[in-house]
This record gives sequence, C-alpha cells and structure tokens, in this order.
Amino acid sequence: MKIFSLTLAGALLLASQGVAHAQRVTPMTAGRFGKICSAASGHALCDAYISGMADSVALATLSARNEGHNEAADFCIPVSEDAASMRSKVVAWLKGHTDTLSRPVGEGVFRALHDSYPCSAKK
Repeated sequence: MKIFSLTLAGALLLASQGVAHAQRVTPMTAGRFGKICSAASGHALCDAYISGMADSVALATLSARNEGHNEAADFCIPVSEDAASMRSKVVAWLKGHTDTLSRPVGEGVFRALHDSYPCSAKK
C-alpha cells in the first residue's frame, strides 16, 4: 500500500507541475464533477465514480495485504455507508476546498474520501 500511496502522490505531483506522464488522468475537473454531483440528474454518474474510487483503494489495500504488506489504507469507508452519504461528503468537501476545483477530479475525490473517512489508528 505504501508503494500505491507513493505512486499516487508522485502522479499527483507530476500532474500539478504540468509535466507529461504516461498515466491517463481524466480531464474533468473536480469543480465540474461537484456540479454534476449536485444535480439530481447526475447522482447516478457521481455515485458510480465515487464508488469506483472507493473500490479501487479497498482492492489495492486487500491486494497489498495478500502480498504480505501491512500498510494502512488511505481511507476506510464503513460497509454500512451508502452512495448518497458518500456523495454528500464529497460534495461538501469540494465546496470547502475551492483550491482543488480546478484540479483533476480523481485528485479531489481521493482527497475528499481521505479526509472524510479516516482510518482508525487501531488495526
């Protein structure tokens, strides 16, 4: 998981500096995504994107643990949390962090989930 976190941090750093890199990053901004998520007609799309992000981090964590790594997850979303609640937290986070609205959507959603769903220190 540490390698995943470092890779993600490196990718975000390169993207923030405008340096071309080999990894594809969705061109949608976090601000545009926030607008889509705020409209009732965009809820399904928004929920699918957030769920995909959450699933990818959860599966990367499981994969790392299966390989014998014991790094902490980047965020921990309770099993009982529904998509509407996750969407609400992401939208609220984006509204409170206007400096991220021009950044790639993945960066904003990742940071919103990270801040909204911290993992407990006890593992």
